[in-house]
Amino acid sequence: MNWRARIVPERAGPLLLGGVLMGLAHPPFHLLVTSFVALVPFIVWLEGLPATAEGRRQARKGGFLFGLVYYTLVLYWLLVALVFYTWWAFFAFLAPILILATFMSWVAGGIHLVRARFGWPLQLVFPVFWTAGEVLRAHLLDVSFPWMQLGDTLSAYPVLVGAADLVGSRGLSFWLALANALVASGFLAYRAGGWRALRRPAAGLLLALALPIAYSAVRWQTLDVRPVARVGVVQPNVPQHLRNTDRAASTDSAFRSTATLISAWPGRERMDLVIFPETMLAGRFMDSLPSFDYPGWPDARNRVTGIGEMLDAEVAVGGVGAADLGNPEYQPYNSAYHFRPGEGIVNRYDKRFLVPFVERVPFMPPAWFQAIPYAGGNFGIGEWQAPVEIATEDGSAAYGTMICYESIFSPLARHYRRNGADFLVNITNDSWFGRDAWWSRSSALWQHPAHLVMRSIETRMGAARSGNTGISKIVDPLGRVSHRTELFAPASFVADVSTTDELTMYVRLGDVVGTLAALAALLALGASFLKDRTRRGRAPRSASGETVDQASGSA
Repeated sequence: MNWRARIVPERAGPLLLGGVLMGLAHPPFHLLVTSFVALVPFIVWLEGLPATAEGRRQARKGGFLFGLVYYTLVLYWLLVALVFYTWWAFFAFLAPILILATFMSWVAGGIHLVRARFGWPLQLVFPVFWTAGEVLRAHLLDVSFPWMQLGDTLSAYPVLVGAADLVGSRGLSFWLALANALVASGFLAYRAGGWRALRRPAAGLLLALALPIAYSAVRWQTLDVRPVARVGVVQPNVPQHLRNTDRAASTDSAFRSTATLISAWPGRERMDLVIFPETMLAGRFMDSLPSFDYPGWPDARNRVTGIGEMLDAEVAVGGVGAADLGNPEYQPYNSAYHFRPGEGIVNRYDKRFLVPFVERVPFMPPAWFQAIPYAGGNFGIGEWQAPVEIATEDGSAAYGTMICYESIFSPLARHYRRNGADFLVNITNDSWFGRDAWWSRSSALWQHPAHLVMRSIETRMGAARSGNTGISKIVDPLGRVSHRTELFAPASFVADVSTTDELTMYVRLGDVVGTLAALAALLALGASFLKDRTRRGRAPRSASGETVDQASGSA
């Protein structure tokens, strides 16, 4: 058997088609219909496999191929974003693609196994295992990566996904997987019995679509949204190559861009908070390190304090923090600082969810691995923190900080909301994801900010995003986006950020749908293996004494 027969399953066309359709469902394409039908070719292909051990092997191979195409199209930017800076880009791209494709192989194999053993309905088994697969990749400790789950594909259509405040983005993934399974069931029923056989799947599909969308429409009309703070957002647009080669010059460039942008604000508008992007202050450590006789970075402190006093507003800005460990040793952090006029720095938040390899090497002490060019690689993991309180014209408000891709982690947003946050602040540097020329812009430039829409709907609080090179924007508790800036251009704006006065069911209970799906998948697999073991114990033996596999008819 040649290598192609070992890797590529039979009739691979539907798998390739499904992978391409899944790519089109995600940003920047955001094709609405594909979210509801992209998985149909994959499901139909799975249903066509024989209920034998060979069929299960084909399912695993097919799942891997489907995942390989799907995740390559969605995550190709991992290579594009880093290849200009380090040869580690090839590993950073291949490793997650192969891991995620392997997970998809397990999902496909599990679906086939349970369907073959018990004949449970496709409309139940497929969404359970699909959602369980998403839960798996979101809970891998240092390499968790819930980037662009199926539910996130609808972030461009917030009027349809209001049910995220009940079940979260992963609950929407279950819903979309169910819709895809119902469409596939309808196709198979039509192929087997004509138009009459379509009635039951069609009725199920209409019901599955109508209930969440109707709930979302009602929320869209009745949710009480109110402004809670007035924020200024600055996008200095410092290119990544300058940040890599001369961080001091990068910080100076950011300040000069800021001065130009702020001077253009008409009448120096009133604002409560000014937001600057991630690691804007990356030239030196902001914090003092007594063991090294290092006093901190007073020039940067004074310049930020001056901006706050000039605007009579509090300031949130990204920098590089450090903790003095003595001996002398120190631990660096990717941090966000909060400045208050007349007081200076009053809070430092250290990023909790770090980008694997780029910011921290997974499962290793930071000191063991510091060989990645242009990357930190040894940042420390921050602690859970309470929201930051600010003074507003009407009293006070509180915000929760999310640095860079922390916006893809819903537990962080839920933590802030449960602890009194009124809105979210997302500071990021997306200049890694492309350059000014159109042909160098990767899909991550649109995928990354899309997650913030889901965090706002799940928690029903607004969000303000400052990106070094864009996209900067405001998101309201309904998921509507405003003040969206252009990419790779200096920009600034002043806008109200909104909130609501309720704790959503998702904030209170968490990822109930995902948890139940994962437990159901584990129980189904356990029951399948138990039944398989019992059946083998009772299987007849051949004349030679070998156990006969009744499913495949082979010894």
